[in-house]
Amino acid sequence: MSTTPETNSSVKQKQEQPMLQINRLNYIRINAKILDSTDQKLKRYLQFSGEQMNTKVTTDDVIEYALNLLFERDSAFKSWSKTRTLSAPDLSGKR
Repeated sequence: MSTTPETNSSVKQKQEQPMLQINRLNYIRINAKILDSTDQKLKRYLQFSGEQMNTKVTTDDVIEYALNLLFERDSAFKSWSKTRTLSAPDLSGKR
């Protein structure tokens, strides 16, 4: 007596999934001026953090992290932000 494998379509086979995880984020490019002394500190911090973390750390990484830390820790900004909606900046130069 021979047996034949079941080919029931309701039986789901476990598929292997790739290890890759993709997080799609939307970035924008900004242009800013900083003091020479701040630039020197930033360069030194990039060197320090890259060595300590054993990976390449970019200016973008540091600025993104620093701004989010500022927004998170500034209680006056958080209170103010709760009462406001984001409006377009006035580019006319009038105040």
